[in-house]
Amino acid sequence: MLIESLSPMLGAEVTGLDLAEPLSHDTVQALEAAMCDHKVLLFRGQQLSAAALARFGGHFGDLQAHVQKRYQHAEVPEVVWMTNRKPDGSFDDVGAARGSAKRTRDGWHSDMAFDPVPAKFTILHALDIPSYGGNTCFANAEMVYRLLDPELQDRLVGLRANFAYGGQSTNDLNQLAANALSDTDKAASVAVHPVVSAHPDTGTPAIYISPYTTCAIRNLSQGEEESIFDAVYELMDSTTVRWEHQWSVGDTIMWENRSGLMHSGRLDYPRDEARTFLRTTVRGAPIAAYSAPGDS
Repeated sequence: MLIESLSPMLGAEVTGLDLAEPLSHDTVQALEAAMCDHKVLLFRGQQLSAAALARFGGHFGDLQAHVQKRYQHAEVPEVVWMTNRKPDGSFDDVGAARGSAKRTRDGWHSDMAFDPVPAKFTILHALDIPSYGGNTCFANAEMVYRLLDPELQDRLVGLRANFAYGGQSTNDLNQLAANALSDTDKAASVAVHPVVSAHPDTGTPAIYISPYTTCAIRNLSQGEEESIFDAVYELMDSTTVRWEHQWSVGDTIMWENRSGLMHSGRLDYPRDEARTFLRTTVRGAPIAAYSAPGDS
């Protein structure tokens, strides 16, 4: 197995590994360490069934069913379809809006942040790719925190924010994607997390708020909240902290959600062409808040 960096910001390509075969303990440990270092791992050119994708994900922990039951795989419930097509072949606006945006500035998010126990890893496997567009973009949220003004860094530590999928959400794309949820699931898809998180393995601080799922920062005025959102999201959307992947059929990507990474798909492909993936998520743990050195 070989792991090679893809950019100075994040991402690495893994070769010499068959994802459909059982992984040794040492291999799993090496991939876990690579996730801490690179946050995104790319495996090219492997055709995986839903069952094989679930088995691969199971090496890293229990799999976490998604609240979007409409897109659940019929035979492997831990896997969901990420697709822009309805069963009749027409364009699915709701499906296309799940985690994607015309402007990445509106789409950055960490998966399952609307759950009190967000995902650890997301694994996405490409089945159909449009002739152009539809890249998935990633932003290093640890770098975002490091590049903020020190006074703003200090202001954000200790703050907590509200997250939602539909319901309380203020993001139009989030609301559209949540249209497939029942009212009960919308009401249940809310959570509170720290604005600045600490990675569970490294302790590294990272920005955890995002334009796609964060509704509000608690105990702040609207003016101060908007000022923080503007500063953080503009930096998150800058080329300084981001890398994006141009998909090919058979690509599989695994990425972090515990802290340190945001992602967004691009809604810039032809509407008459299919963009279809299989996806599974590995269950994580509650997001830990970062405490600056010297804080009690």
